[in-house]
Amino acid sequence: MPQAKKPTVQDTSDTWVEVPKDYTAAAKWTPSIGEYFPNFSGISTEGRITFHPYVSGRWTIFFSIADAFSETCTRELCALAPVQDDLRREGVRLIGVARNPVEELDRWRDEIHLRSGHRVSIPIIADTDGILTNTFGMIHPLQAEASAIRKTIIIDPNLRVSMLFEYPLYISRSMEETLRTLDAARGFYEEQDAVIGGY
Repeated sequence: MPQAKKPTVQDTSDTWVEVPKDYTAAAKWTPSIGEYFPNFSGISTEGRITFHPYVSGRWTIFFSIADAFSETCTRELCALAPVQDDLRREGVRLIGVARNPVEELDRWRDEIHLRSGHRVSIPIIADTDGILTNTFGMIHPLQAEASAIRKTIIIDPNLRVSMLFEYPLYISRSMEETLRTLDAARGFYEEQDAVIGGY
């Protein structure tokens, strides 16, 4: 019986990610619907996050942030801040990832608190070396070489990719659409109901 191939671990001092050994630099892995989402670890605004232990058994919204303090990203997080507690009570994990260092992200969260009236408690991983945003297909060089596009990945409790959204830098995401899709996915996977009508 052939042995399973061990994952390749890409590592820096603060951040690591496991990717299938089959994938090389020439054929870079990016998440696809139905695939198992790899484990990773990094320093966030809420301390170190190791993905699988943090989200396993829960629905997860994992999203890239193009640049802290940009007006579009600020509006997006201001829209997310009022619903973060409701989602947490429903067992949904929210995790952002940005190329900014933690210190900048903390200042940005303070600004969002002033603008929205809601304190942001969502962990945002500081991917300053780009290992996560590059691995997960969040950097599109024809769009920007150093900034992530607006990518959102919904992951089910079994760590499988349920839904992917990709937006260019100049179009903001719709929180309403993200929540609608999450509700549809949860209804389909958890209750085994057919996705009909408005979905």
